[in-house]
This record gives sequence, structure tokens and C-alpha cells, in this order.
Amino acid sequence: MQRYLRPGLAAALFWLLAACAVIAPEIREEAEVDVPFPQLREDVARYVGRTVILGGYVLEVRNQPRRSELVVLQSPLGSGEEPQARTRSQGRFLLVQDGFLDPAVYAKDTKITVAGRVIGQTMEKIDGETYGYPTLEARQIHIWPPREEWRTPYDPYYPYAYPYGYPYPYGLRHRYHRDPYWW
Repeated sequence: MQRYLRPGLAAALFWLLAACAVIAPEIREEAEVDVPFPQLREDVARYVGRTVILGGYVLEVRNQPRRSELVVLQSPLGSGEEPQARTRSQGRFLLVQDGFLDPAVYAKDTKITVAGRVIGQTMEKIDGETYGYPTLEARQIHIWPPREEWRTPYDPYYPYAYPYGYPYPYGLRHRYHRDPYWW
């Protein structure tokens, strides 16, 4: 029995970790691991030609005749490679993709995770200051669906719905809960 335990646990762990990733495994294998964004911004030339995985929030979509550009506010990646809060941002990057990116799909504040090849740095003015965007050529873009917090219509004290419907068992009710069917 114990000789099957380690391989079984290893397989389960591998399966769980692989299921959490949103970037394709073949792209992940050739990507640079844990590149700090400030280091990428400061020394873009060192990473030219390498694939990196970044995440953030779309600020602007610029469609041109043969390509599209996304200006993205970088945010550190959390569990499952989902970008964390925008307040943790360390700058911006520019994502370039051949073809048309629909501004309705990539609307402002859309949360994305990107695997892209570093192609250089683009200098632009932001509020009178010159800013150097690390520029990536998109290989894969994952759009995160907006999170919806749902509540029950009967109980404003719980941040989640009780899975067995209403009415709640008495042991699970909040102490200030009033039964809506009690007159």
C-alpha cells in the first residue's frame, strides 16, 4: 500500500498545479521564471527575445492598420496566475499583437494574464514625463471574468449563500437574524 502512496501523491500534486495554470504548458516551459517587473523595466535589453509571463489591468487599446497595442497596468500575479490588486502595480507595459483586438472585449480595467516575448522598449510621454514601456509581443492572452459577490436576498449578514437554501438551520443563523416569514 505504501509503495503506491508517494507516486499517487506526486501525480495528484502535479495534476493540481497544472490545473491552476492559465498559460499553455509549452509556453510556460520556455518562459523566464519569476522575473521581477522593476528589473524588467530597468534592464529591458537583457530580456529581449525571452518569454515572460505578466499580468495586470488593461488601460487602453490602440488599433492600427495591421496590429493592435494594449497598454497594461502591471500587477503581481497571485494564485492561479491571476493579477492581484491594482494598488500593488509597479508600472506599465505595452503588449503588441498582430490583427485586431476588439476594444469591447479588452475594455478598460479588464484583468488579463499574458505570456509574451520581450521585443524592446517604447518611449512615450505620460503627463509630460517620458516613460519607457517594456514592450511584449503577445503569445497568449488570458482574460479573467469579473468576480461577482453574491448574497442571499434574505440574510444581509452572510457574504455567501447557504448551500441548502432557505430557511437556515438555527445553528447557522446570525444572532441578529430575523426570519422573514415570522410575523
